[in-house]
Amino acid sequence: MNIISRSILHAAAWVMKSNDLTLTDPRGWGVLGTGRTWANINVSDSTQLQITTAWSAIRLIAETVGTLPLHLYRTTSKGRERAKDDPRYGLVRWQPCDYLTAPEWKEAMVVSLATMGQSYNPITRFDSTGRVVEIQPVPKHRVQPEVLRDGSIVYWLTDRHGQRRQCSRREIMPIRGFGGVGELEGYAPHRIHSNSLGLSLALEKYAAEFFGSGGQPLGIITGDYDPGEMTRDQFRASVSKYIRDSREKGEHPFFTKGTNYEPISTPNNESQFIEARKLQIAEVARIYRVPLHMLMETDKASYNNTEQANKHFLDYTLLSYLTRIEAGLNSCLLERGERERGMYFEFDVNNLLRGDSTARADQYLKLRQSSAITANEIRERENLPRVDGGDDLMAPLNMAPLDLLRQQIDNKGGS
Repeated sequence: MNIISRSILHAAAWVMKSNDLTLTDPRGWGVLGTGRTWANINVSDSTQLQITTAWSAIRLIAETVGTLPLHLYRTTSKGRERAKDDPRYGLVRWQPCDYLTAPEWKEAMVVSLATMGQSYNPITRFDSTGRVVEIQPVPKHRVQPEVLRDGSIVYWLTDRHGQRRQCSRREIMPIRGFGGVGELEGYAPHRIHSNSLGLSLALEKYAAEFFGSGGQPLGIITGDYDPGEMTRDQFRASVSKYIRDSREKGEHPFFTKGTNYEPISTPNNESQFIEARKLQIAEVARIYRVPLHMLMETDKASYNNTEQANKHFLDYTLLSYLTRIEAGLNSCLLERGERERGMYFEFDVNNLLRGDSTARADQYLKLRQSSAITANEIRERENLPRVDGGDDLMAPLNMAPLDLLRQQIDNKGGS
């Protein structure tokens, strides 16, 4: 570790010990990572999306969640059923507000969670009945949480006209991403991992400048020139323009005798440029916790089938987003009495785990033979119309409860 790195770490440790900082405290932003990074690159919530790996990871998570159906369920004596007669069912299933459909709304929530660590979704209710009529997501910067003297938390929402109003948690529906104890908002990746993301941007910037200059490495021009004819800066500018014009015209540059060009930058193969870019793909994938093969990096893909890969993606990447959104909806859209009576929101992930046709057919056969599913339920999952007589549960003739078999044996013995 060099002297500069040690100084930065010592400074960070001193600041954290001498001040009780949070990620929303501007005093700690220089330590926790915003603005200029060690790679001398600015990283913000928007520049992180300029990294192709980060763009692909965030888009993959958001669009996958957006395609998963979200339902409102109620518990009955026979199990559970979809509460399609409840107005809130239509809001989350089809269209939460005038300008967003349900998939677009879910995508917007996840993009905000993945990039900023927080999502806010103000809820509009009828004053007379309290019925929910609209859910409208807003950018994170338009909401400021505040802890009052009595320990309660309020949220200040700024509308498009700059007017601020105080909202409760049930009115703003905050969904918090991964964060620390005492934090009202989740961690933003571009602040925590600004140096890693900055390195990815620096590598891309270097590649663009290198190939944009025709693959010309940095170097020193040596040779004899007459100071009386031109200054050193004029000579350098003249040679640079000559090389640039030669490249644009497709001609080979020619130097007179005594003039040499000596490269001083490290060749790309020696600096392991390709390896560094590949390493950064894995580094960014770790930040957003997305499997490499789903980011088109298939060098080390090890999954035998799509279903296994999707289950891994669901368990270790999507589940945290789905659970947080479900908890936020249950907390802010449902009354306490409704939750106690067994109403809840839940994503349907069956389509993500469908597998191929052979695997689905084998699963349906086993469920059908074990009397766990009806023919019409299978047809509904396959988007086929219901048929008469398809609601009966069937069982193999060679299987029966032991007590019934024992009773039949006893009856035969007695006769």
